[in-house]
Amino acid sequence: MRARQPRVRRNPGPGPAGLPPAATGSLNAAAAHFPFAATEPGAYCAHFHTPDTLARLVGQHIADALKQPVVVDNRAGANGAIGADAVAKARADGYTLLVTTNTTQASNLSLMKTIPYDPQKDFAPVSLLGKGAFVLATRADAPFSTLAEFVGYARNNPGKVSYGSANSSGIISGATLALKSNLALIHVPYKSGPAALSDVMGGQTSSLFVDIQSALPHLRSGKLKALGVTTAQAHPLLPGVASLATAPGMANFDLSYWIAMYAPAGTPAPEVQALNQQVVRFTQSKDIIARFADLGFTIEGSTSAQLDEFTRSEIGKWRSLITAAGITPE
Repeated sequence: MRARQPRVRRNPGPGPAGLPPAATGSLNAAAAHFPFAATEPGAYCAHFHTPDTLARLVGQHIADALKQPVVVDNRAGANGAIGADAVAKARADGYTLLVTTNTTQASNLSLMKTIPYDPQKDFAPVSLLGKGAFVLATRADAPFSTLAEFVGYARNNPGKVSYGSANSSGIISGATLALKSNLALIHVPYKSGPAALSDVMGGQTSSLFVDIQSALPHLRSGKLKALGVTTAQAHPLLPGVASLATAPGMANFDLSYWIAMYAPAGTPAPEVQALNQQVVRFTQSKDIIARFADLGFTIEGSTSAQLDEFTRSEIGKWRSLITAAGITPE
């Protein structure tokens, strides 16, 4: 999955300007586990708009709670592996964090022949942040307006319909649709979601799989139209838009993505616990939950142990999805 990886850094002094307001937490005992250091902690965020937004909001929350500024540093390329590898090799002191998705922590093991880090051995899980869905979208004047029309048009025009992706969810959804529905679709990979959106609205690429949060403003403005969602059930924010599971050969298809926070392996348990406490508080904020629900993303926290178990299970799940899509590691 192609990605933009923001790294969140904390350092003494005034916080970075322009970060959105987040839920605040009291300093309490958690702060005692964080030494006041002159290093710059970081959280890298991956793949598309939602992780970046979450990284900035949860980063501001941590900054407010622990009284240390946080900086978000986006790293792009290699399916998010560049940013993930940077965090994996960072000092394990709790000052560099990874905010990422299933791509770096589950999908890359099956999508890529080699990756420079081990998703399980090189990271200390902090907390899950939430889950979301993708939508297959196209420009407003495309010659198809529903999933059935898209499939029919692609079948009648083999090799002339393309789909863009900037993440593993898009790669797998498109490859599965092409294979199971027997369509000659052209895959156009992108390093970032905004670039893919721009090309689709400009007509350079026929369609794209994009997270619902990023697509909504363009869907509501009429610049894009939704063809199908990647979840088994219709999405409440996109009434009347079919599930990919209704396409030929796609029965039971159900794909969603998730975002979580990790620290480098070896980060002391008290620091991981302090971070987990603040992240879980963030995910329990009614304002944050409502804000992201309106954008099609479900906020959800976890314990460190729960995220560790979840990551392990997701590696197997995404391996199965990738195999079923007929994708060969590159």
